[in-house]
Amino acid sequence: MYETIDLIVLPRQTLNQEDFLAKPQCSIALDGVVRGGPFRDEETRHVNFDHHDGVDREITMSTCKQVFMAIKGGLFKSYRQNGKPFAYVYVNDSDQDTSLSVFELENNKMLEGSQSNPLFNRLLELTDKLDITGGAFPLNLSDKLMRQHSWIFQPYSELRKSGALATANHQVIQDNIESIMLRIKEYLMNRGGEAELDIRHKILYDSPYGYRIIHEIGGNDARYYLFGNGMDAFVSLVAERPDGKKVWSIGRRSGYIPFPVQELYDEYNKAEGLTRENGWNGSTLVGGSSRFFGSILNDKDLRYLTDEFLEKKYGKKV
Repeated sequence: MYETIDLIVLPRQTLNQEDFLAKPQCSIALDGVVRGGPFRDEETRHVNFDHHDGVDREITMSTCKQVFMAIKGGLFKSYRQNGKPFAYVYVNDSDQDTSLSVFELENNKMLEGSQSNPLFNRLLELTDKLDITGGAFPLNLSDKLMRQHSWIFQPYSELRKSGALATANHQVIQDNIESIMLRIKEYLMNRGGEAELDIRHKILYDSPYGYRIIHEIGGNDARYYLFGNGMDAFVSLVAERPDGKKVWSIGRRSGYIPFPVQELYDEYNKAEGLTRENGWNGSTLVGGSSRFFGSILNDKDLRYLTDEFLEKKYGKKV
């Protein structure tokens, strides 16, 4: 399927910078597969496009927007093999940001120079806003573009909601990315579909400290809806794995909301005997439980840990 890239899927794995720099020349890492934040080595031709680790999320472009800007800046003038554009591309997930980034790299010719596709630009801008904010950016959920976005990334949403993503092997994740890429092509040819947003959710706990514990039955769509209806911070049950462990997400609307997610990662990791390297981690705005181990914590555990921490930190209810 690929002409420009060699896609390497490492399910739920992360590499450090040293390990990544040992990969072949013309290697590109996407959206959290390499720890340590975005970086580029011009000599060895390695680049890590990321907006999760070591950054201020609100003022950092999403991975797909970083890739777009790199292509506009001449990425494939130096990333070449046998005289042609080429890159090894490393991913560990198939989410919206990652899949759109893979599409851009494989279809770089349509984006180079002054070329512009209004449909693609709209999709990129929407994905960028939603991904930077973890779904908190205020939007009209009845807009046609939102329904198109929902349809394009439906293969990922269904895989995530089912819990199968938590144990998916490299072939399942690669197939998921390729299904999304085919839908992007259909959308760009005005043959794409639309899907109503699945806003189903259950509020498990409404804390006096200004956050909610929720069950995202409808996946990301439910989070968009809840943010649009006044939620400022959350701990969300995404799915339950086949082994009974849970997949949790945590986040806040912005850095102006007093809900210090990075400090909470440490609290939850202490309770599970994990560290940020193998446990709860993420950015300053949004993160989650270990992709590899899942979580043994239930909603009552998280309610106790979170309320106790916030009371100690702020000394009052918000």
